[in-house]
This record gives sequence, C-alpha cells and structure tokens, in this order.
Amino acid sequence: PACDARAHLPIRRYVPLLEEYAYQPNTAAIVESFDTVRDLPAREIPEGATGVGPVDWPAEAPGLRTALREFYARCDEVAVDVFRAIASVCCMTEMDTARTSFERVRTETAESVAAEGGADDERADRAAGEELARFFLRSFGPTSHCSMRAMRYPGTDSDEFKAHAGVLRDGSFRAGKRGRTPPPPRRSKGGNGLSVEAVGISEHTDFECFTLLHQTAPGLELKDLAGNWRVADVYRDQSKFTIIIADMMERWTNGWLRATPHRVGLAAHERLSLVRFNGLDPDASVAPLLRFTGAGPSASSGDTGSNDSRGWVKGAKYKPVTQGEHMAESVTRAAANLEQMLDRYPKTVLTPIPRRFAQVLLVNCEDEEIALILHADGEFEGLYTGLITEVCGDETPQQAALRGGLCPLRELLGIPTGTADDSMHLAERAKLRFTGWKDVPVIEHEFTVSVDRTSMNTVKNKFSSARQTQRNHPEMDIFRWDEIPYEAMPADDRHWYPEVLDIVREAKQEANATTNGFIRFGVCPRKPRREKRWAVERKLVVGSFEFDDEEGLARHETETIWTDGFMNDVYGDSRDHEAYGEDT
Repeated sequence: PACDARAHLPIRRYVPLLEEYAYQPNTAAIVESFDTVRDLPAREIPEGATGVGPVDWPAEAPGLRTALREFYARCDEVAVDVFRAIASVCCMTEMDTARTSFERVRTETAESVAAEGGADDERADRAAGEELARFFLRSFGPTSHCSMRAMRYPGTDSDEFKAHAGVLRDGSFRAGKRGRTPPPPRRSKGGNGLSVEAVGISEHTDFECFTLLHQTAPGLELKDLAGNWRVADVYRDQSKFTIIIADMMERWTNGWLRATPHRVGLAAHERLSLVRFNGLDPDASVAPLLRFTGAGPSASSGDTGSNDSRGWVKGAKYKPVTQGEHMAESVTRAAANLEQMLDRYPKTVLTPIPRRFAQVLLVNCEDEEIALILHADGEFEGLYTGLITEVCGDETPQQAALRGGLCPLRELLGIPTGTADDSMHLAERAKLRFTGWKDVPVIEHEFTVSVDRTSMNTVKNKFSSARQTQRNHPEMDIFRWDEIPYEAMPADDRHWYPEVLDIVREAKQEANATTNGFIRFGVCPRKPRREKRWAVERKLVVGSFEFDDEEGLARHETETIWTDGFMNDVYGDSRDHEAYGEDT
C-alpha cells in the first residue's frame, strides 16, 4: 500500500545546512546536525509515546551509534543529578536570605541559639529539596523528550560557507567578541522587501527543562538578566558542560529560574557542539509550583505545592501546559518561520524526507541458491526481484520486512504466526540510497532469510499453485548464485547482489566453524573484538544509485563496510546475544 513517508517513526534526521528551524523570523542558520533521541526498539515503546526511537543510525559512520548511545546513557545519569541540584537550590534560597538579614542584628547570646536553629533549617531545606527532586523526577524517564544533537558550524572563510550562504546578509554578532562588527551586507530579498540574515543559530530559549552543551570553539552566547550577552566558556578537551535553564523549569519556578536566551554567531573558525536536551514525559503537565507564586508553602516546606490540577492560581505567571504541547507549539512556530523565508532563500525547496522500502531475499546457503519473484504486473512487470514492501506509518524497516516478506513466507510454509523459528531469522545485509527512481529520494533496506532446499521448493510450489487461480500472481523461480538473471532485473541489482551474497557466504562459513550456536541464527559475520561486547560491528553493503530521466542507471557506488550503524530492532533482540555465545 502507499505510505505517508512523513510519518516514519524510526527516521532520525540529518539536518543539512540552511534547513535548521528559524527561531527568529528572517534568520538563516548556517549549521548542519545529526539529530537523535532515546534509542528504543519499537516493541518497547508505549502506545502514544513520542520523541523516542528506534534510531536509524547512519551506517556510513562506524562507531557513531556506540559512542552516542554510551554518551546518552551518561547524560541520563547527569540529568538526574542536575534535577536534584536545582531542587536543592530552589529550597535553600529563602532560608539563606533570611539568615543574611538576621546576621546583621543578632547578638552574641543569640548566636548559640541560632546555631541550633540553623541546623534545623538545613535539615528542613534538605528534606524539602529531596521532596522537590522526587517531584521533578516523577516526569523524567524512558519516554521523556530528551533529544540529542551533534552540530557543526562551518567557518565563514570556508568555501562551503560561501557556496551556501554567500547571498545572505550577515546580521550576526562575531563569535567570541563583545562588539558587533558586521561585514559589508549580503542581502537576499523577496517580494516583501525583507532580507534574510545569516546566523549560526538565532536567539531562542530551549523547550525542555535544561540543556547540557559542549562546544569545541567559541560561538555560544548567553543573555544574562540585565540583557547583556556573555560568551560561554569553551572546555574543548575537558569533561565540562554548559548547563542552560530551559522553558519548563522557568514555568515550574514561576520565573524564579529564567530560561536562558542564547544564540550562536558566525565565526571564521569551524565549531562543533554536542547538545543534550532534558525534558519531561509528553503528557507531563507543568504549571508554577505554589511555593513560587506566594499562594502556597514556603521553600522550606516538604510539600512541593504543585499547581498542576488546580487551574489558574493568583500569582502564577504561566498557565498549565504539557511538555508535548509546548514542544509542538514551539517547533511549529520555528518551522513556519523557515517556510516563510523560502522565496528569499538560497534554497527554494527543503530536502524531502526519503521514502523507505524493505526487500527480503530468500536464500539457501547450503546449495547457494536464491528464490526470486517474477512480477506479472506493476512497476516491476517482467522483472525479477525479492519481496519488496514500502515501509509504512510508524514501522521500522524490519517490521516492514516481516509484514511483506517473512510473515507471508512463514504462512506459506505452514508456520503459525508468533511461533519462534530460529531458522528464519531476518538479517539486514545492505542499505542503499536511490535518486531519480521516485519523486523523492529512496532508501532501500535489503534483508536475507536463510532456508533449506525443501522449504524453498515448497514456497515455489505454493506460488505456482496460486498463479493457476490468480492471473496476476507473480511466479517464483530458483537460481544458483552464479546464474542470477541480472539482465531481467532492475539495473542496480547486479552491482550489490554479489556483495550481499558474499556476506551471506562468509556468515555460513563462520557458522560451520563454530560450535556456540552461531549456525542457528545466520547473523552477519563478526569482527574480532578486543573487549567483551556483543555485535559491536558487522558487515553491511552501503551504496548509492542515481537514475537519469530515461530511468537508466547513470551512476552507482557500493562498498562493503564494518559498521555498528544498525537500527535497534534489527540486531536488538536476545537471539543475537545467544548467537555470539554471550549472555543477555
């Protein structure tokens, strides 16, 4: 069936230059990023949850998945500590202020009394802080809005910057300088006469509770309460991070803690940053706590004084809103700013989201045979392919391969749905990108399923029987790997099939040489490991294919790589642990 590619749950996007949301109107962000979220298998995501994985990791960047997942987990630990620290600060301020005032007038006699009272106050502050921390953390967990971005800002002296932003006016401050020293204007105007200004990222506040940020060079500026811009410190080779208070914490504290406006300016040097946003569960409702409105308990009280269910309270500056609502409203506004500039922009169209397909190849490793479908109609009429299915809705590519390939095969073989059968395990073998095939780019995930000769012949006979009663039902033919009819197949197949079958052959050879259960599952061959970690890297064919206007193959490139960039659902189950002889 046709699918809405915009709805794909597992797609975590690379954001190209000039496609970052515009947090201020008429500003073009000269930054590119890879955006990710909490990497969860689809089967572990609660119904209705948003802002969580599985993440579609770029296979072409080996090591990225392992590094960012480990960093993300450490950020979870740090975020809990930061929530607790903020709660502690919120519950000590009033007492500290009272003590400072009292110290001016107290007598020597009162000092001994105050010492005892001070200890009681500290205990009360500590208890209140712990209670407030528990309140904060009640809405912080596996489904919270905690995205992470790896960002790159090209230097203004680079050819890349000039090619993408040369027509824009540089209205930004100069990163790392107090003054504003714009160069001669570079303007891009539309019919309304308004110009678009080039910036790193325009002024904004973050939408969650707080942000952890690390940068490799100056660029980030923070606005203080007096309205002055301050250059953020750089801890290039240190494990130190800038913490930025964000919108939801300002709402909770009724403005006592302010969300920090910040921006990134243009600079001659390249700048990298790693940003982890720390938000709440999508349905977590946030409203000013009564302790900060003057209508409830003091800061030393153990009661958090939540206003979530009481509606509008006197003294509250903000109405209740959920994290999900606030995120949606803020992102929609920033996206609209970007859309409204496209008539005055170096790009008139944003990069489309690719459509995704999953193809399942049925292989017999023992006899080196493959079963292919001969299409009787449709786009591939008269051509052989595997079982191709478009990835729909919130499916992962693996789920699409199960729906359109593995499950029908199991049904043909008489294997009941839901029955465990380790002999029919999906393994992703290739990830290919196509341009010129559809109206938007296409990414096709290639899977293999290993069966024996008897099962393959059974499936072939079922196809033949169905064709006798259904005129347009495809045929199935079996070929040896060295006799595949590439002349009767899509033009790209001859370039990647051999590489995929080499991986399958290598997996089979390793399976035959092991005794730890690897043979039962037919997963990818593994790279020798220096530490005990399952499936750190596996082989995958990556490639790109470009078709011309006459649908001929104009350009192609393929490569077999070792990578950890597999989606969690593909190699995220316990069978792969067992296949490598390791405990889950």
